[in-house]
Amino acid sequence: MIGRFVRQGCATLVGFAALLASVAFPRVAHAGNMDPTPERLVVQPPGLPPGQTCQSVARDPGALVSAGLRPQDFPCRPDNPAFANLVSELGFAIAPSAFTPARTTGVGGFQMSVEASYTRISSDRSYWHLGTRGQKDSSTNTQSIVNASPDSLIQVYALKVRKGLPYGFELAGSFGFIANTELWVGGGDVRWAMLEGFRTGVLGYLPDVSIGGGVRTVVGDSRFYLTTVGIDVKASKPIPIADSSQLIPSIGYQRLIIYGDSNVVDSTPNVDALRECGYNGIDPASGAPICRNNLPNGQPNTVDFANTFTFQKVRVHRNRGLVSLHYRYEILWLGSQFSFDITDPKDENPFLVGNRQWTLSFEGGVFF
Repeated sequence: MIGRFVRQGCATLVGFAALLASVAFPRVAHAGNMDPTPERLVVQPPGLPPGQTCQSVARDPGALVSAGLRPQDFPCRPDNPAFANLVSELGFAIAPSAFTPARTTGVGGFQMSVEASYTRISSDRSYWHLGTRGQKDSSTNTQSIVNASPDSLIQVYALKVRKGLPYGFELAGSFGFIANTELWVGGGDVRWAMLEGFRTGVLGYLPDVSIGGGVRTVVGDSRFYLTTVGIDVKASKPIPIADSSQLIPSIGYQRLIIYGDSNVVDSTPNVDALRECGYNGIDPASGAPICRNNLPNGQPNTVDFANTFTFQKVRVHRNRGLVSLHYRYEILWLGSQFSFDITDPKDENPFLVGNRQWTLSFEGGVFF
């Protein structure tokens, strides 16, 4: 009997995974057009001649020398507000979903499921146009400098497992990927169902209540680090439909904290500072690079060395509402959830300029 349930459960999970794959893979066929490009999020220095940018100065500093200007005075600078907004919206998309009822699987229970989430972003904002890669020009095979049509939804697909522990505790793990990127997302959750095990008498009529926390982090890009922490409280109540079926509506609140940090970013990745300089080592007295190549004014060509920077740290706090509905039939487990900003993110984070976000999630799997 157990073997038959296991075989049925595995077949159900595989079938659901295939369904999700059919949705994801057409988008993944254009993989890379939503990969972050933080090097494009720059502030142009004041006083540039018409038609020039800090990137064009790095490619041809001699043009400014001919105009009587010092190219060293026009380095690229980080656009910190744009980076913060990009990280905040991407963090909302990969945040711990708390996509479970308040009741755990129980000490002997185990759940494995596939989860698909779709998060709205402010795709009309410049930080998504500049901050994501976009498509190559098929006629010239060159990469565009902006993403002309970024996706309006961030898609995250993940495999999730849950395991109940004694005293109403539960552990969960999740690992997945962000469609149309090379980014992977992983993390874990812990939950405590406070009333679990006390289901007789008056307490049997009360909803299940739990508190939980989770962490998700992004890997796959060395230029920035993104980690999200979610602390939630949930209430749910199973509604029996038949001997082996249940509907489980849930509501909850989540405090979401998004941590974004930058590594060193090269804002002119197509210009090799060492080659332009003709690098010949470091001056032991000053620590400055020794260059064989000079500008037309006789100065060493150290212009591109000033075009690396780090963004300011991003710390964003947001309040999310959670509404979900699960259906269980024997070992089959299906669910959907809608999570949304309860308050305007700008209330606590004045540097944010995007709209409120929401995430629609679906899951399907097996429950043992």
